[in-house]
Amino acid sequence: MPELPEIEQVRKTLTPHVLNKIIKRVEIRLPRMIKHPSPEAFADILVGQCIRDLKRKGKYLTFEFGTNIKMIAHLRMTGALIVTDDGAPEPEYAKIKFELTGGKMLWFCDIRTFGTLHLVINDDVRLPGFDNLGPEPGTKELNVPYLQEVLKRRKASIKGIILDQEVVAGLGNIYADEALAVAGILPQRPGDSLNEKEIEKLIKAINKVIKQGIKNHGTTFRNYKDGNGNQGRNQDYLMVYGRKGKPCKKCGAELVGTKVAGRGTTYCAECQH
Repeated sequence: MPELPEIEQVRKTLTPHVLNKIIKRVEIRLPRMIKHPSPEAFADILVGQCIRDLKRKGKYLTFEFGTNIKMIAHLRMTGALIVTDDGAPEPEYAKIKFELTGGKMLWFCDIRTFGTLHLVINDDVRLPGFDNLGPEPGTKELNVPYLQEVLKRRKASIKGIILDQEVVAGLGNIYADEALAVAGILPQRPGDSLNEKEIEKLIKAINKVIKQGIKNHGTTFRNYKDGNGNQGRNQDYLMVYGRKGKPCKKCGAELVGTKVAGRGTTYCAECQH
């Protein structure tokens, strides 16, 4: 699933192509990806709307139309938002097509079709996953007192806790493993076992790996592409994720693979405690 750095890269690459463009036509090939309102109303309302801004919140993208209307996109596991010139070859797995002014086409492509679109008008629908997001990496809200308060009564694994989008917005499996490796913390440690110094190290590590992911245009293992259809480069810089059985880049020990919080997890038993 694309995480914060990947969604931020999509936002950055889409923005120059879609900003101030008017939606001329909407073609919905897989209606169930439209979660609100009905697919027919979704298309009717969007035609004629001008994209005034494109924002990111956690793993969500929000297209703002300046008239109390916004379209919230969640790419889920294999979704991609890609822009092409009119007449260019259609990208693979295209499920929804937005024809824009200026000769641009915006495509929602999705191999496994778990991606979703909500059209919110005057806040007429609540999206709990969107409305209840916790603080993002790199913000002043993600600080030691905040995370101390969250962890002090939590015996679940620290990895499971930081994967909770209501605790840290935008963090997923890749960057959780990477942050815990940078901080030197075992992913299966109970949340309430971390001391203040470890919490501080973890926050710094989260901020570091997210910043690195953005700098490297996201991580691509299989399906992730940005708004121009390009893959990320961050997979070349990962410390542990996807490297089970390979040597730790810090100490050379063989990296361990297991499951924590129901997710595939890789760590170094020598460097993480």
